Amino acid sequence: MIVSRLTVFILWRFVPLAHPSSAFVVLLLLLFLGVGRVVGQTNVMESDPLTPRKILVYDMIGAYAGISNNMQGGSFLTACDCEFTGGAKTSFAGGLVFERLTKSRLTFGAMLGFESRSIDARFLEIEGVTQRSPATSQEFVVPMTFRNTAEVAISMASMSPFIKMTFFDFAYVRAGPSFGYIFSSSLKHTKELVDDSIRFPNGEVASVSLTGSDTRSVVLEDGSFPEINALQISALLSAGFEIHFTKKFFLGPVAQYVLPFTAVSKRGSDFTIRSFQIFLEGRFIF
Repeated sequence: MIVSRLTVFILWRFVPLAHPSSAFVVLLLLLFLGVGRVVGQTNVMESDPLTPRKILVYDMIGAYAGISNNMQGGSFLTACDCEFTGGAKTSFAGGLVFERLTKSRLTFGAMLGFESRSIDARFLEIEGVTQRSPATSQEFVVPMTFRNTAEVAISMASMSPFIKMTFFDFAYVRAGPSFGYIFSSSLKHTKELVDDSIRFPNGEVASVSLTGSDTRSVVLEDGSFPEINALQISALLSAGFEIHFTKKFFLGPVAQYVLPFTAVSKRGSDFTIRSFQIFLEGRFIF
């Protein structure tokens, strides 16, 4: 308290406030000092008015689970050299979390997680296809619309150390690197006929189908994703709230953004999958 008042006096006496930037610096420092005083006691577990306050350093362990909105960056190619962009999908993320509190407002920890970074990407194309007229048996090349769909399924385990800063005893932000390993991947490319009917140059209208197939779609590729980069490096930025249900149990929502630095595969151009995750996290002191 004395240090804060002395700092305020020095800033007021010696820092010129005529310039707006100087006033902003002073206000920023005062805010930092105020926040430091608020959050500097988050580790206080017990207090006896007859004895000095005890600041305990303790460990916490817990788990988290929720949804992951995955978004594609760059592009990737399938076996037919079809290029896919703009893929997205909602999948699952979950795991364990460990925290080691210190005697400051900083917390060190790590997350051991499982993530499904899966996406579905699509595009339409028009091709000239030979079709036979039912009335005249004459063959014509007519334009037909096809939908190409690539279903990419990726499962990975990750280890993410982080630094966490708590504000006002219930809100926090944390950040750190993430090191992931892809242990399972697959790619399924399906080509589907969109048009139900076509008009021949002679004016005749007829239903259409894929040549040599009784269905309206065909699977062009189905197997493991080619040229996968198993090691994935990303950055994590999280923000959340924690509710103290008991003295030793904390529960709250977390929003987390995953920014990848490593391409998923060499088959394409800068193909990455970033994620925005929302999950529920519970921790207890042990």
